[in-house]
Amino acid sequence: MPKKTSISNDDPDQIFTNQITSDGEGLLNKQLIGRRMIRDAADYVKTHISRQPPVQRFFSFMPTMLTRVSPFHFKSWTRSSDWPLVRLDSGNVNSWGRVVVVGELLIIFDETILFCLLTLLSRYQNDAFKTTMDELCRLANIQPTAHQQKNIWQSIHRLAGTRIDLELTSGSGKKRKSLKEMTGSILSFADMDHHNGRIRVVVNPYFIEMYAESFVTNIDLNFRSSLKSDISKAFYRFFQGQYDIESSIEIVKLARSINLHVGQKMQSLRAKVRIGLKELESRGYLEQFEITKDNLVRTRKAKNAALDIDSPIFGSPSTDMPVNRP
Repeated sequence: MPKKTSISNDDPDQIFTNQITSDGEGLLNKQLIGRRMIRDAADYVKTHISRQPPVQRFFSFMPTMLTRVSPFHFKSWTRSSDWPLVRLDSGNVNSWGRVVVVGELLIIFDETILFCLLTLLSRYQNDAFKTTMDELCRLANIQPTAHQQKNIWQSIHRLAGTRIDLELTSGSGKKRKSLKEMTGSILSFADMDHHNGRIRVVVNPYFIEMYAESFVTNIDLNFRSSLKSDISKAFYRFFQGQYDIESSIEIVKLARSINLHVGQKMQSLRAKVRIGLKELESRGYLEQFEITKDNLVRTRKAKNAALDIDSPIFGSPSTDMPVNRP
């Protein structure tokens, strides 16, 4: 009988990260089979999308393709005591297929926490890692109060409960047919030790392979965290997903792209859009912007804000990486 590797019962993090038994290599190989399955599916998707025109190849929550299903909303939308459940459907508007996001409504704060978690994922080069409330508060540039710590943990709950469904299609009209479907959540697992404040998180390998790399393309977390307005943060994500330095877009379409309520009076909508763009201009991200009388929003990004799709700001760990944290 093979000899079992001794694991101390006094160190739960060792159990969490190592998971090695008598057949340690066999267990590792079995876990990598599942990750290879996800990698193969991701490669299939990326190959399918790469056949589309360049403007449709940017694959993430970024607005170039998935404006209609950006899952991050503004907190003011949650007016009831019960947190709303949502189903955001891109519809069959893309030649490659569609995306559906299902779960509790995600807000800009949730996007902030997700960026922080992906930063740690990149730092440790592993989908499983541990952190603390203080560390997450530092990364998010918020005060480590009891209230904010509660908000962070609730945000992690929502991220774990958010499902992303993907369907690949080919053809159009009556000849349109489904090629492949897949589903998975953003986070696979998280727990918090109230005694020492440690948090352990597992980012779903499905999310890493399918969405994480392009989701964080060129996002400067320090710059984003320093922005005061949630609207500015949402616009920053939007414009970082655009290929061109200059852009011109209808104000209603721009508002919808970041889930800004478009049912309000145009004067109010213009004022909110202006606040968000003004902060980006004052911080040097936008060289200039204009809201015309016929409600077109024209912007020009600073040269150092140009999108480099080949250089994501965060690393994208492979699903073939070892299970144990370095």
